[in-house]
Amino acid sequence: MSELESRDAGSPFILTVPTKAAMLTTVGLILLGLVLLYYETYNMVPSFLLGYPGDAFFPRVVLVFTMFWAVVILIRGLFLAHEAAAVGDEEPYISVHWLEFTSILVLGLLYAQLLRHVGFEILTVVLLMILLVPRLLAGPGAQPVQAVLQGLALSVTTMLVLYLALGPFLKIALPLQFLPVFLF
Repeated sequence: MSELESRDAGSPFILTVPTKAAMLTTVGLILLGLVLLYYETYNMVPSFLLGYPGDAFFPRVVLVFTMFWAVVILIRGLFLAHEAAAVGDEEPYISVHWLEFTSILVLGLLYAQLLRHVGFEILTVVLLMILLVPRLLAGPGAQPVQAVLQGLALSVTTMLVLYLALGPFLKIALPLQFLPVFLF
């Protein structure tokens, strides 16, 4: 057992669930989301020309393909669960730090809400710093100043790579505060 696992073993923030149940629940929720997205494709603009697929064609193809594989995973997981129980294998468990998961979810929602007001550059660096610095501090022999500098370097580098990939390369309009809208 690692140092991190032994430290978190008695924590009230650790949720331990069977791996198969976690996987099947996750795939089931994803499948539900895919079905809802498929339903939303009916709100897309229909084709102006008779016989042409329209705007919803490609999203529907991708969604049906993804739903097919989600159903395959669900069926396989349900049948393999019965096989493992028949053989007598012990089911492995997965531990989830639910407070950390919830905080990351909240940070993602805040990022989406504040992006237009604060700007892509500042908010991306701040979000990545919030996520990276505690993990860099948890490492063996970590120094606070070194962790903050490494986090800042990684955050700024990631933000610049995303800016270059999304802005000039893919021509996606980003809510920028100080970087130029287009480099070229």
